[in-house]
Amino acid sequence: MDHHAIVIADQDGVIRVWSDGAARLIGHAAADAVGQKLDLIVPPDFRAQHWDGFGKVMGGGPVGSAGQFFDLPVRCRNGDTKTLRGQLHVLRNEESRAIGAMAILTAPV
Repeated sequence: MDHHAIVIADQDGVIRVWSDGAARLIGHAAADAVGQKLDLIVPPDFRAQHWDGFGKVMGGGPVGSAGQFFDLPVRCRNGDTKTLRGQLHVLRNEESRAIGAMAILTAPV
């Protein structure tokens, strides 16, 4: 798991879990990432698209790519954007309402 970035955000897009692998791959320490909005790692050119999709999913909309592997641009601590390979998962409560999202990412091989 040390080679995987695991990032969990709540329904407002605030980072609540930041793994050691996320610190290694993206550069931010957990103390600096937890409590920040996902804008910390979403590149500026992708933010409008990200928040539009995130809002729809958190509002109960369909999730087209959940669980599928794809390449995701991530903004690193040093300001560079790198492409990581991974999956997104919607986290739901017992009533099946979206309560957050989890990304599991790794450097492409």
